[in-house]
Amino acid sequence: MKHTRLFSAFLMLIVLLTGCTSGALEIGPGGPSLYLEYSKQSAEVEVEEAEVVEKPDLEQPTLIAWERNAEDFSNRVGDTITLSLPPHGYASGVWGVGVYTTDSSIGTAAVHMGLITFAKGGEVTIEVTEGRQYYGGLLLNGVSSAAYGSWPLSFVFVDKSGRPIGREKLEPIEISYLTTAADLGLEPGEKMRVRIPSDSLAQDVFGSDPYTFDSSIASAAAHKGLLSLNAGGVVNVKMLQKRQAFIGEDRNDIYSYDYEGALEAFTFE
Repeated sequence: MKHTRLFSAFLMLIVLLTGCTSGALEIGPGGPSLYLEYSKQSAEVEVEEAEVVEKPDLEQPTLIAWERNAEDFSNRVGDTITLSLPPHGYASGVWGVGVYTTDSSIGTAAVHMGLITFAKGGEVTIEVTEGRQYYGGLLLNGVSSAAYGSWPLSFVFVDKSGRPIGREKLEPIEISYLTTAADLGLEPGEKMRVRIPSDSLAQDVFGSDPYTFDSSIASAAAHKGLLSLNAGGVVNVKMLQKRQAFIGEDRNDIYSYDYEGALEAFTFE
């Protein structure tokens, strides 16, 4: 029993020494005597200051914004979306001319329209509009857009007052002697002013006004006598409804072919 009590006292000593700065144990005739001195400072647990981690500013645009399209935000006609594009951007896929498919990169389309540049970026606003049966594809402002067929929804750019920024901002659109009316992406009744370069080469033409929409605009304009391929010039292209047949006729040193079958057509105004 004596040994058991002595062991218990020893354990108590260990516990009591925790949190004190000094202590002593004396064993005399009456048993062990314990003397302890406590220090408040030693009993306190030092708590390290938590490192403050600053959250990223979510409002700051990142380069990934150059890949965003209208489908990332809305699929409802009439909705408007404002997007900030940071400097030093890059091109992503775009389909259309002035009116773009909703899966087109908003930033790249804005550069295509001449509203901003990849180098400086900027803020643009779009509006979701109805889909179209056909979208054009042209190289404008260093950006090449691709032609595409039917798509359920489109978008156009709008100004600060909410007014659509139409194709007229691009006009007269610079085209090549290879450009066809199909490349403009016009629907029946729509018009576009284009500039034909000088020293153009003659290409295939089908019909004699109206022309098939896959005919060269430059050669068709020369065929009609609106300009010469050597001089070039500006013409107004107007899209028409489908025609069932096209009759070719040689005019102004341009050979025009017949075409049998329904096809979209265009003329000049």
